[in-house]
Formats: sequence, C-alpha cells, structure tokens
Amino acid sequence: MKLLRRYAPFLVFVAAQLLVIAIVPSKAPTAVSAVGRLDKTQAAAAKERGIPSVGDESHCVNGRQFGELATAPPCIPKFKGKNPGATYTGVTATEVKIVWYQAKENPTITGVLRPLGLAQTREDERTFLQAAEQFINEKFELYGRKVKIVPFEGQCDYAPPDVPCLRSEAQQIAKSIKPFAVVWATAVGLEFYEELSKAKIVNAGGWHFDDSFNIQHRPYHWDIFMGGSQQAKLAGEYWCKRLAGKPARYAGDVDLRAKTRKLGIVTPDAPVNVKSAEELARIVRACDKNGAQISAYASDTTRAGEQSIAGTARFKNEGVTTVMFFSDPIGPVFATGAATRQQYFPEYTMAGSGLVDYDLLARLYDAKQWANAFGPSDLPEFTPFDQSDTVKVWRAAGRQGLPNKANQLGWSYLSFIASGIMGAGPTVTPLNFEQALLTSDPIGGWDKVHDPQQVYVKFGKGDYTAVSDAREVYWDAKAISAIDGKPGAYVSLNGGRRYKLGEWPTGEPQLPGR
Repeated sequence: MKLLRRYAPFLVFVAAQLLVIAIVPSKAPTAVSAVGRLDKTQAAAAKERGIPSVGDESHCVNGRQFGELATAPPCIPKFKGKNPGATYTGVTATEVKIVWYQAKENPTITGVLRPLGLAQTREDERTFLQAAEQFINEKFELYGRKVKIVPFEGQCDYAPPDVPCLRSEAQQIAKSIKPFAVVWATAVGLEFYEELSKAKIVNAGGWHFDDSFNIQHRPYHWDIFMGGSQQAKLAGEYWCKRLAGKPARYAGDVDLRAKTRKLGIVTPDAPVNVKSAEELARIVRACDKNGAQISAYASDTTRAGEQSIAGTARFKNEGVTTVMFFSDPIGPVFATGAATRQQYFPEYTMAGSGLVDYDLLARLYDAKQWANAFGPSDLPEFTPFDQSDTVKVWRAAGRQGLPNKANQLGWSYLSFIASGIMGAGPTVTPLNFEQALLTSDPIGGWDKVHDPQQVYVKFGKGDYTAVSDAREVYWDAKAISAIDGKPGAYVSLNGGRRYKLGEWPTGEPQLPGR
C-alpha cells in the first residue's frame, strides 16, 4: 500500500531508535530525564499508553485506520470506556486544542506566490482548517475527544522577523489559548518555537533547523521536513561521492565548465541554519581540496535585491563554479535573477531541502540559471493535485471545487499532529506523543517498497524530523509536472530511486541531453 504520496510524512507512528526518558506525568514536567520509556518494543510501548490491541476493527481498511487517504495511520480498534480527562494543557475529556498560526501577510512573498496559486487569504485557509478538523474528528481514533483547530492571526513581520513580536505572540498563545499543540508551517521564526517549547507546548514547523535545536527543545519541537544536520550529511555525501574533484560540466558558462568544481552554499543567517550550513561545508572540505564557501543572507525581503547582488558578486570573484541553496524557496528567486544580470552562469546543485525542489516554485527562478540545476530532492514524485489527500479531505467535508494548493503543506502538518495524538493514546501528553513516534517502525525505504512516490519516514534518537531520504533529479523546463499538468518540472534520475544516508552511488550523475 502506498503510504506517502505527498511531501511531508505527517503520519505517525514511525521510527525506532533507542532513547530513554522519564515516566510521563499528567502535568508538564519541569525537566525531561533519560530513563526508561523509549527502550521498549512497539507493542509494549503502545500497551503502556493504553492503546487498544483487540476490539472492533470494522472501520479499518487494509490494516489502516481508514481507506480514503494514501496516508492513513495504522489501524487501532475502537476505544471503549472513558479517557482520563484533562491529562495536559489544552486537553480535556472532550477536546484537544491545536492552534494554527496564520502569519501576517508579506506583500513581496504574496506577490511571488500568487501567480502559482500558492497564495491564499486567511479566510480561505480557515475554510480548509474547518474541513481538516471535520475529517480528523470523523476518521482518527481520539479516545472520546475531538480536536479543535483554532486559527491565530499573527501580526508580526517575519521577513525580516520581528523577534520581540514573535516571542510575545507565542507567549500570548500559551497564556490565553492554552493549546496542546501549535503549528506554524514556515522556515523561519526560531524564537517563536523556542517560546512555545519553554511553555511546554508541542509545536511543529521550522524547516531544516539544525537538529541540536530539536534535541534541546524535546519533547516539544518537531517538524516534518528533514532536520538541518541530517540534510547537511546527506547533501555532503552527495557532493563527495558524485561531484567533488570533477569539472563543473553542467555550468552554463563555458569557462566554468573547464574548471574543477568549487562549492558556494547559500543559507539564511539564523544560527539554526548557519550551523547546518557549516556542517555541510566541513564535510565538503574533508573530501574536496577546493572546499566550500558560505554566503549567509538575512531573511528580509526589503533587502533581497541588494543581498543577492552582493552574494553573487562574491561567488563570482571567488571562482565558485557550483551554487547550492541550503535555504527557503524564495531566496533563489532573487539570487538567480542577480546572477543573470551579472552574466554569471554556474551549476546549481540542490541540497534537497526547503521546497526549492518543488516544481511550481522552481518556475519562479531565472530560466537561464535553473537550466543548470540538479541534485538531491527530499520530495517524492507527485500525483496530480486533484488526486491528492488534501483534495480528498476537502471533498470528504462536503466542499466543492478545489482548495488552494498551499493547503497540501497544511494538511501534512495537521495529519502529523493528529496522528501523534492518536498514537499518544487516551492519556494525551507531550511525552506520550513522543513515545508514540520514537518507538514505532520506520515507513518506506527504497529497499522495501521501490516506490518513488513514497519517502522514508523515520524518527529516532536525536531525530525529531520525519523525512529521511532523497531522490536525484534535474530541472527540465519542458517536462510536464504531475502537480498541475504544466511545463516545468523536476525529473527523477535512476528510476526515481530514493537514497538514505550512506547509499549515494559514486560517479558523476548523467543528465539527459547535457
């Protein structure tokens, strides 16, 4: 059964590495020690959390909780009896409260995304949240409770981030709404997640933050995207095995093609991003005498033009042949334009992260530059949007037409949180949420499923993020995207095979027609 057909593995009971912590209390702990709960088998851990092992499974389909979605969690028999009631902040006998943070609109980013159908109003987003809430409450086993998704309309700038404002809003959410979990599906805002973790509230978001951040704030901070440290190791291995010491043959400039590759890494200047970029640079320097340069930029759309000009000039002057965006998907919009204006046409090899490898967003990048893009992609091969789980959730709630494509990411996060609550059992707490994820078996893996539409989902010791493998792709402006049927798509190499850390083959990739 194909469990994951959209990016973001949002489900569930995954991963099994040994990590041990304290017995879960009914109130938020003041500290989390490392004794005794995660060194258990999956069955023993589930029993400890009160998960039913026998009973009515008439609702289940092929071993899954429901049959409507490709991403349904494993079947749990219907719960009988009463739950323990108010087991944690945001949890009562009848409800689990989840806050969905709606960021303040950034006109520049909205202007970039709107032509792609990826920008939506807060009202449109709330309409999808209602559909998601209805689906979760009807289909997931919540032990007599229902989830309540509460939109919170943020008033803080985030590009550049207004740090005092973000901290204040996180504190406001914790004190006034008192949720069990908060979701903000973004690549920025580490202070926001930091405050929520201090308040002992489960929170999800913060794409590709260095894994040390997640460990420091466990069991509260999670994400569905690969952690920054893991991404650095996967991208570093790719460089060392596939590209290091060879001419930059896929550069757009003839002179650069004759030069041995030299890597330039572009990353946001937030510490949680820079730390991962530095780890990637260390890996590259250990295998490649040409080393790696890092160009860090402020996440400030008002300065994007000037920063792109300066960063491009630096790479050009330092002889960088190959640029890697270890960044959010908006950065390349400005940087590739600046490169063309400066007549600088390097190779672009991807880190695999940040949705830079999403077809619709890549169409925003300068076409002359992105013709030279290839490398790892965390994303799977896609199915058409109207066949996606997001649309199925929308229609199951009785909605007409199609939701905004941006809700694919939203459903990924909400499904992840709902699955963690379901896995936590009748006693919903952050530590039970954690145990449900960290004591469960990984999902997928090319060696098991040979499915390019299924990512390898694994949590584990020190790993509080889900995606754990990548495929190898190249950009083709003429290829038709499965997402929307329009030209401009990433094309898989090697039959769509996905690679975990340690599995990248040696030898240079062969790009068709290049």
